[in-house]
Amino acid sequence: MFDMSKMFYYMGCTRFLTWGSLMGFQEKMAWAMVVVLIVTGVTYFSTVFQASAALGAVAPPDLPLMFGYAVFLVVLTIVAAVIISVSRPSEAGEGPDERDKLIQYKGEAQSGRLMGALMIGALLGVGMSGDANLLFHFVFANLIIAQIAQFGFQILYYRRGA
Repeated sequence: MFDMSKMFYYMGCTRFLTWGSLMGFQEKMAWAMVVVLIVTGVTYFSTVFQASAALGAVAPPDLPLMFGYAVFLVVLTIVAAVIISVSRPSEAGEGPDERDKLIQYKGEAQSGRLMGALMIGALLGVGMSGDANLLFHFVFANLIIAQIAQFGFQILYYRRGA
């Protein structure tokens, strides 16, 4: 007997997990940015957690660490862009079309709402603890999470065909 559920499962998986000709340059970059932001964010905050554990309190903001994070983020972004551009050079020179721009705007709007909610949560959490160092790290984490969400929403809209 023919099982329709397997067919729909297969179609859904192949549609969501397809890489290559079905994905445009902007969508590939969104995937790359999600990975880059997660890798750099985890690296940054693992260092902050280690420093906090050594101090026995929340570590204060560290400018050299933030500079290192920014450099690491930029280098990984450039590497990802070059790899994606080399894989399909014809797409790399094209700018975003109207659909890409609409998807970018929608992703930015949703991530902005998320960032606002996260900032309110950070302020409430710090209001209870009174630690300004904690506020700094919450805000920095919120910015990273909002960027991941922005690219995640863009991927969702590309996959849904929005």
